[in-house]
Amino acid sequence: MLSFTAGGGAALKAKEFADFDTGQAVYRITGIGAFTLGWNPGWYPDADHPPTEEILQVAYGTGPAGFDMTEAPVLFGVTLAGCESFPRRTVDTGQLRLRPCRLLVTAPVRVPNATARRATEIVNALLRHWLTQPWTPELRRAHELHCAPRALSRYGGLIAEYEQRMERLRRDHAYYIARADRATAVLQAGPIPAPASAPPHPFATTDTGGR
Repeated sequence: MLSFTAGGGAALKAKEFADFDTGQAVYRITGIGAFTLGWNPGWYPDADHPPTEEILQVAYGTGPAGFDMTEAPVLFGVTLAGCESFPRRTVDTGQLRLRPCRLLVTAPVRVPNATARRATEIVNALLRHWLTQPWTPELRRAHELHCAPRALSRYGGLIAEYEQRMERLRRDHAYYIARADRATAVLQAGPIPAPASAPPHPFATTDTGGR
C-alpha cells in the first residue's frame, strides 16, 4: 500500500499494479478510484528516444480507454472520464496542467477548475512515483511490444506511400533531365541562320536608295 500526499490535501492510500501485457501502471486510490498511467498508444518509442521526448497518458479508470471506464475516479462528487496525453517534460518541470472531462448524459464536458486542479495534483504525485520505479523502463519496453503490431502497420503504410512518391519523383526527375538535355543541345547548336527563301527580318535595315 502506497501512502502519499498531493497538494495540501490529506494523505491518500493507493495500491499499485503493473500490466506488462499493455505497458501500463494502475493506481487504485482508496475512496477515489483508479488512475491508469502509461504512454500514449500513438507514441512508438525507439531505444534512442530520451525520456524528455516521451508522451505520457493518464486514463481515468481501468479497462479499454474511453469515456466510460471501470473504476473511474470521483473528485468533489465529479466522476472523471476519458484520457489525457502530455509530454513528460511537463511533469519534470512542474508544468503539468490537466483538464479532465466528465460525462453529462452522453457528451463529455470539462470538469470545474477546482476538480481539474485536484486531479492534476494527484496525477502529478502518482507520475513522480511511477517514473522513478526500477521496473518502469521494462514497462516502457512492454508498451513498445504492445504497440509494435500497430506501429508496423503504420510504418508499412507510410513506406508504401513514400515509395509511390519516390517513383513519381523519379519519373519527374527523368522527364526534366531529358528536357534540360534538349535545352542544352539547342544552346550548343548556336544561332539558326535564316534560309535564303525566308522573308526579311522585321527589324532589318532597308536600303531606300537615298529617298
